[in-house]
Formats: sequence, structure tokens, C-alpha cells
Amino acid sequence: MSNEITLAGYSGSQADIYENALVIQDQDEGEAFSWTTVTADITVNETMLLVTNNSSTKHLHIVRAFVFVDVTTAIEFFMPVYGTFTGTAVAGIPLNRAGINVAPALAYADETGNTQSNVFLRIATNELATGQHGQWVEFGHNLALGYHDSLAVNVVAESVAFYTAFIGYFHNN
Repeated sequence: MSNEITLAGYSGSQADIYENALVIQDQDEGEAFSWTTVTADITVNETMLLVTNNSSTKHLHIVRAFVFVDVTTAIEFFMPVYGTFTGTAVAGIPLNRAGINVAPALAYADETGNTQSNVFLRIATNELATGQHGQWVEFGHNLALGYHDSLAVNVVAESVAFYTAFIGYFHNN
């Protein structure tokens, strides 16, 4: 199925528009989810949020993440090796109530059972005492997790409060 639309302009020029794959996936199969942590007292190098794809037939595409930490620090996104993870369980929230209601994934907040490895993105929080702002991180459709692949995000300095969310969808391999 092609999601391409071609529009012809007044001068005869054309513009190709590709519909958002998250919207199309959600409409077609109803398998878009978000995983969200609310707040916790996290210590140095603990994982704020970790999501593991448990589907052996579908890839989990994480299209964006939201991160907020209450201190000036670095935030690192990484892909830990699959193992026994611990922490507070986080349920995937279905973004399409007409689709499946349980995400084929495991997710944990304040996770302590992994070894940080495969860091692929490090960002600064740029926090100020008078104005704290979260940041959206856009992965597009480039970040796909296969069976037992994981995505995690760590805070480098100790914080008192953080908020994190991953938004993505499952799609056939």
C-alpha cells in the first residue's frame, strides 16, 4: 500500500507528500502505543525508562521521545543487551482503542538491572533554576527494535524528578 500523494501546483510543479506512518499504522492496525514515566527520585546512571520489544513477529518503531529532568545534566539514549530487567513496570497505553489493547513489550521506569551499552544519542537538559523545560527527541521512522531489542534513556547526574515518554508503533517484520 502506497502512502504517497502527488499534488500538481499552478505552475505545473509537483509536490510529493508522504503520510505520517504512525497515523497510517494506527488507522490500519491499531498498534500505536506510548510508555510514560511520571516521576521518581533517580540516582546517577539509573535508567529513567526502558522498553523491550517482546513480539517475535513485529518490529517496534519508536518515533519520538519526551524527556525532562530537574537538573542540569546529560541524558543518554542507549540500546542495552536483553537481560533480566528490574524496576517499576510501565504499561503501554494504546493510542487507538479500536486496536489491540496490550502492547507486546516490557517496560520499566527507574530500571536498575541493565548495563548501559550502545549509547547512540546524548543531549543536554539546559535546565535553569527559574525555567525548566522538557525536550522532544524525534527519531522519525529510523529507530526499529526487533525481538528482544530494547531502548532506554539514562540521566547522568542525580535528579529528584524526571518525566519521560516513548511513542511508537508495532509493524510486521
